[in-house]
Formats: sequence, C-alpha cells, structure tokens
Amino acid sequence: MMPVAMRTDRRRSAVLALVAASLAVSCSSAPDEGADATGGTDASAERPTSELPAANQATSSIAVPPTPATSAATATSSSTVAPEPTVSARSTDPITDADEPQEVPAGSDLYTVPDPIPDGAHGTLLRYQEVTPSVHAKSRTWRMMYLSESLAGDPIVVTGLAVVPQTPAPPGGRNIVTLTHGTTGSADRCAPSMAPGSAGELLLLGPSVVSGSIIAATDYEGMGTPGAHPYLVGVSEGRSGLDAALAARHLPDAEAGSQLGVMGYSQGGHAAMWTAQLAAEWAPELDLVGTFAGAPPTEISTIVGVALPGGSSSFIYLLVAGYAEAYGDDADPATFFTPAGLRDLDLADELCVGELFGALADVTADAYLPGAGSEPPWTELASENDAGTTAVDAPLLIIHSAVDDTVPAVLSEIAFDRLCRLGQVVERRVPP
Repeated sequence: MMPVAMRTDRRRSAVLALVAASLAVSCSSAPDEGADATGGTDASAERPTSELPAANQATSSIAVPPTPATSAATATSSSTVAPEPTVSARSTDPITDADEPQEVPAGSDLYTVPDPIPDGAHGTLLRYQEVTPSVHAKSRTWRMMYLSESLAGDPIVVTGLAVVPQTPAPPGGRNIVTLTHGTTGSADRCAPSMAPGSAGELLLLGPSVVSGSIIAATDYEGMGTPGAHPYLVGVSEGRSGLDAALAARHLPDAEAGSQLGVMGYSQGGHAAMWTAQLAAEWAPELDLVGTFAGAPPTEISTIVGVALPGGSSSFIYLLVAGYAEAYGDDADPATFFTPAGLRDLDLADELCVGELFGALADVTADAYLPGAGSEPPWTELASENDAGTTAVDAPLLIIHSAVDDTVPAVLSEIAFDRLCRLGQVVERRVPP
C-alpha cells in the first residue's frame, strides 16, 4: 500500500495539475426564496456558469490554489495613504505593540506553555523564534506562540509558523494569507511548526511571499501545546486560524495591513471555510477578501456515521478523540466504539497520520457500536461542525477532485448547493 504521506502529496499534485482543466460551476449571489442552511442538493437549483464578480476573477483564473489576499485583494488595496490605526472590537485601544512579545533564541524552547497563561486578548503574540533557513527566499520564517480561546471560552495558547517577506511593504501594509493545514495527526510532534521544511502547503505559497504577503500558518489548538487537538471542530479551527493572522501582524518587520485571505486543503479546507465564517465577528479588524478551500470535508454529519475500516478509520478515531476533548461527556467515546475499538483510541493522540494509518490497518466493523455516529449526541455535534452553513461577504473558491478517494467530492457539492441557496458568491471546480 502506498504510504499515506505519498498519497496525500499525490492528491495535492493532482489538484494542482488539473485545476486549469477543471469544470467550474458558479452560482449567483442572490439567495433562493426561503433559503436555509439545511444542506442537501437541490436538483432544481439554478447554477449559472457566469464569472464571479470582479473581486473574485483573479482568484478563480489561476492554475494553482489561489492566495486571495494577493489576488482578490489587489483590486482594493492600492491606496497610497497609510491607514489610521485599526481599532479592535476586542479592545478599546488601537492595536499596538505595547505588550512586547518575547523573542526566543534559536535552539531554546518555544513550546512550554507559560504558567499562568498571561492575560490578554486573543491573537496576542507571546513568543516568536526565527527558523533558519527561511522556507522561502527573501523572507524570514518565524515560529510563534499566541493567545487564543477554547470552545469553552478559556484562554489557551496556540503555536504556528509565519513567513514575513523582506521586501518593501506596499502602502497600506502587507496582505495576510492565513493557511490552515491538512490532517497531519493530533500528536504535538505532528504540528507543522515542529518541522517547517516538511510543511507542504506552506512550501507552495512562494508566489504569495514574492508578491509581498505575510503567511500565517496555525498548528491548531492542541498541536504543539498540551491537550488533545479538537479535530474537525470548526470553531476551534477558525479561532486558531484568525488568531494566527492577528499575531503575525506583530512580528518583526511585518508592516501588516488589514486585508486577509484564507486557504486550506483537506482538513484545512474545512478549517478555511470556518475561518472565513468566523472572521467578521472574531477578528473585525481584519478585512476578509477571499477564501480557497481544497477538498473540504464539509459534511461532518455524514462522515461521522460511516464505519470506515482499516487505515481509513484513522479519520474517525481522530474525530472521536477530538470531539471528546472539545465536548467532554457529551461526546463519550464509549458511546461510539466497542471495547475493542476503545483500546486503540489513545493512538489518535500519540501518532502522526501516516503512523496511525499503519497502526489501525486491521480495524474492522467490530470496532464500532451498532449505529455509531448515526444517533444523538453524535449527529447533533457533527452537524454543528458542518462547513459552509453561513454565507460570508467575501467570495469562496472550492476545488475538489472528482476522483478523490479520501474526501468524496459529493461532500463539497452538497455544501456548494447549500451556499448557493444562501446567497454566497462561490465557485466550485471539479478536476477530472
């Protein structure tokens, strides 16, 4: 069997290579009468193939996953007047560097959580550490630790990476692209910031760095820091992604503006859509201009009820472990797995995804209780985390291979149809 990492790289490569030849379907920005967020495919829904509005044309015309903050944003970011200090809804004061973050020397520990966690607004940069060599030319790459907030509203710290161009910033400041990564596993050592040179999606964003954008790449809650990772919990993903962007604005020489693009692939596609959905409320000081979601597993309510066998069960184990972390007793794994299945649950917090696929290769239907994931509370919790249930003002581009055997393309089709009914400006491309 092909190693998981190799299969994932081939999925990315296939999407990149075939985007230009993909079938593009767009919907108008006018919602249907009686539109709601119930999901499903409406056979009578009209899906015109006209081009998206001008603000999204640059995003939907390139042959690689777009960086919305450097494409859709460029039409609106040409002001030659420096903006006034941005006032955050999280504070009555303009955003400043009044609370100086700590620079951690190379070779020293960045990941130990401060005790107690400092007071501060979510998105506050606490620590940063330079990574050499930088992952892109004419830039500096930084590990960072920043404040965020758990699903329960408790202060937490999250880690990630940021790439800051070392070219002159444009008038109005640099655009920011928040990158939400695909499934790597939930163990701390699976966090992309632990091994920046292997962070595949980050390496693909060279053109964005060259064009002057800051890349802010979250590890997600619980990766690189204590606690389990709330896998495919949308609010956790979205907060982590937005707070990474807020924190990256205060790195050395960032000279950041307010315009934000979001992109992610696979789990990251789900996270990107949630990041966009939360942006206006969670980070109103940022101006979302576009989102790219590649192969997003949008319909968690569908996925959770599928008793996947073998290595593919890794995704279910990660989800159940993550939901147990996020929802506590409301997501008791003992109501999902048999005793035989429960014996392997700890592996989800100990192994990276390739290792997990191997360790769970012999999982059968006997690991699951009858009807696992198809009854409350699992159905309700999963539905809360479906992506694309709310329209946002900025355009969305979805790319999903028709032959994806990990995240079936029908999932994003359901979300696409739902968003069309809600009035979202969205285009979906399906490479053959």
